This record gives sequence, structure tokens and C-alpha cells, in this order.
Amino acid sequence: MYADRMLFLNRTDEIATLESRWSSGTAELLIIWGRRRVGKTELLARFVKDRRGLLFEATAGTTADHLRDFSRVLGEAAGRPLLSEQVLSSWSAALAAVEEYATERTVIALDEFQYLVQADSELPSLLARWWRERGRHLPLVLVLSGSEVSFFERDILGHSSPLYGRRTGQMQLAPFTYRDAALFVPGWSAVDRIRAYAVWGGMPYYLDRIDPDRSLAENILSTVLARDGILREEARLLLFQELAEPRLHFSVLRSLAGGDTRVSEIANRTGADTVTVSRVLDTLLSLMLVRRIVPVTATLRGRTKRTSWEISDPYLRFWFRFVLPFEERLQRSEDQVRHLEDAIMPKLDEFVARPIFENIAQEYARQRFDVADVGTWWGKVPTGQGRTTETREVDVVGIRPDGSVALLGSCKWSDAPMGVAEDALLSRLEPHVGEVLSTEPPVRVFFSRSGFDGALTRLAATDPERYVLVTAADLYEDPALLLESL
Repeated sequence: MYADRMLFLNRTDEIATLESRWSSGTAELLIIWGRRRVGKTELLARFVKDRRGLLFEATAGTTADHLRDFSRVLGEAAGRPLLSEQVLSSWSAALAAVEEYATERTVIALDEFQYLVQADSELPSLLARWWRERGRHLPLVLVLSGSEVSFFERDILGHSSPLYGRRTGQMQLAPFTYRDAALFVPGWSAVDRIRAYAVWGGMPYYLDRIDPDRSLAENILSTVLARDGILREEARLLLFQELAEPRLHFSVLRSLAGGDTRVSEIANRTGADTVTVSRVLDTLLSLMLVRRIVPVTATLRGRTKRTSWEISDPYLRFWFRFVLPFEERLQRSEDQVRHLEDAIMPKLDEFVARPIFENIAQEYARQRFDVADVGTWWGKVPTGQGRTTETREVDVVGIRPDGSVALLGSCKWSDAPMGVAEDALLSRLEPHVGEVLSTEPPVRVFFSRSGFDGALTRLAATDPERYVLVTAADLYEDPALLLESL
């Protein structure tokens, strides 16, 4: 119920892109890819609906299976029921049938295209040749879509792909932002919307399982903890679909969810050597399950030794933090309730604080302020006691195109209002953050779940262009309406 309504509140740009390709009047070969559960099939179904054409969703199987299924789908779309009985004998024959069908503007969407190629490795070459000789002269929108990210980026979009240079456009479908995800729970408070994002993340399939008329805790129990909950085994199923032998990947993700962020820390926790851990992280990175983080000021310089890692999908982070380590205590419904009340809800805000709240603050800053890049920063700073130093961090840093610091931000997700001491801390750290000097001082932005004390509020009132206070509710206002030039 909620997925269909919300999907197209949030996929406006993607629908507009597909509509423009349909209206172009020229042959289009589009590549659409993204993680499982991100909504590719729903997007294509919406696009194909009420148009001349078809959506064919492939499954694992042989070429004979695929041709049999495609013959049926094409036969239904073209009004040729005999195709269900006289199955197309090859993909060459199938493309000839498509050519015969596409006498006017037509869309053919081949979803989960990787399954077709797994069964017939010559299909990309055949398709590339057919497109060059025949397809590009037809009134056809041909869409190749799928969820095996590394396959699409390497074998379809890569320079060595037979289809390289043939496509007319591509689209990587991303999870919903924190603002989009909030539309699934319109009646919840801003604070609970952020907590919800920390639990279910931005995948439409996960968000659609939330009942907005029930509480946050009740939804965690019913969707993630209950043995029949739709997301109780989703993380496990995802990894076993993507990886032939995921045991070490499980350990690395569990280590990340437990707070380890460096390769050496993960190696110590898992018992694997650093080379193996790095290889596993690279695999998870290719699957868009983790992300590599460097200080934002280092992005202009390229390589840096200051690297950390985090799980990019909030749901996976929640599952590896609160479900996997405790599965033995989640067998009975009363034990699930106890785990929720004793182990999850008391620690949920600590879980939200970092990195979710910081990531949300960075996204807000990226949308509201005129900056080239936004991220976090960490590095060595003097303690003020002799020559000793300590590692300190700044939660949100925005930089200008020339590399100078345009914005410094601090985040606090707690019951207490944020105080003016946060401004004093930023004053101490500011000289050490950037390497490119600017005559214009950086804006200071303070993000707080519980508001701000009188001293910080008065300070912001003295110079509202320099000091910006952002509450949880402010995060859901339209940043475009607040855009400021730095």
C-alpha cells in the first residue's frame, strides 16, 4: 500500500528521465542498476504501464528457461499467444521478434539482466551487434536493468564490455534519503523519523514494512525481531545471494557494527590478517554495503593513510549490531520483547548518534549550503600541554572548490540541550582542519536533538549568518528554501 504511493513521491527525477527518453523519438539503450530492494522493478513497472511494451523480469535458470518465459511475455504484449507454444529458439530469434513488434514507439525492459548473461555469456556481444545494425534504427526504448552492482559496473558499463559506447544513458538507482524515508511515517515526530531511518534505512522494500500507526518499538519488534518478521532474515539472505562464501564478510560487518572502523581493528576482532580484511572490505564496497571514509579535506589531495570504514546501509548496521549477536535469545516472542526493552531501546539513541545523525547532518549541509563537498574530519591537534597531541574530530566539514573550509558543524544527539562549549571546541579545532587559507571565516552549524541552551542561542542571535542552529524538525524543512552562499 505505502510502497506504490511513496515510491513515486520520491522517484520524481528518475521518472522524469525515463519520460524524456520515451519522448525523444530516437532509439534509446538505457542501463539501470542498483542494489537489491532499491525499487528498480517497481520503477520500470510504473514506466512500462499504459505504454506499448513489456517488462521481462529474469530469474536464475538456463537460456531455455529464459527464452520460454520471454516468449510468453512477448506473446502477451504483442497479442501473439502462439509464442507461448512455439518458443523462440534463440536470442537472435527473440531480437528479431522484438524488431517485428517495435513498429511504433515501444519499450522493452529486461530486468535482472545478469541472469540472462550468466546463462549465455555471448548475449552482450549479440545484443551489441544487433543494436548497431538494427536496434538503433527502431522506435525502441531498450532498458537493461539489474541488481548485481559489480556485474553492471564491470561487464556492462566497463570499457571492455561489448555494450560499451552503445548505451544512450544510464541511471544508478540509490536508496531514499533520510527526508524521503520520512514520508513512510508522516505522523511520527522528527526525532522518531531519524530513529526510524537508523533502523530501516532508505530501501523502499524495508520502509514499506513499517506500520505508521504503530510505535517505533512495535515496528522493530514485528519487522526485525519476530521470527516471522519480514526483515528478520533479510540481511542473511542478501549476503548469501551476493556471495558464494560469506562467513568472513559476516564477521567483518559485525565488527564494523560493533564500532571498529579501521582495518587493523577489524583484523584484531575477526582474527583475519589485514590483507584479507582489506580484500573483504573491497568486495563489500563493490556491493555498496560499506563505504570508505577519509577526512573531507583529503579528498582534493587524493591518497591518504587516514581511512576508516562504516556500513552504508542503516538496516544492515542495525541487524549486525542488535540481531545477529543475540539470535539465541530471540527464539520466543517473550524473549524478543525482553531483548527490545532491555538491549535495544535503552541503547538506540547511542546507536543513532553516530554515524546516522552525523550522516544526516552532512546531507542537510550539502543541500542547504553552497559547498563543493561535505564530510567529516579527524586529525592530530595539540592538547595544550607541551608537545603532546590527541586525535580529535569535527562531525561536519564543508569545503569550497579551492579546498578552503567553508563550514564547520557539531552534532549532539542527547537529552540535554547543546551548549556554547561546542562553539569553543570548534574554535580550538578550526586552525587545524584546513590547509587552504581563506579570508572568509567558516560558518558554524550546530545540530541538536534537544535544542540549545541560552548562551548558544544568544550567540547565534548576534550573527545569524555565521552561527546556524538546526533542530531535528529543521532537518525536514526544504533546504532549497534556505540556500545560503558561503
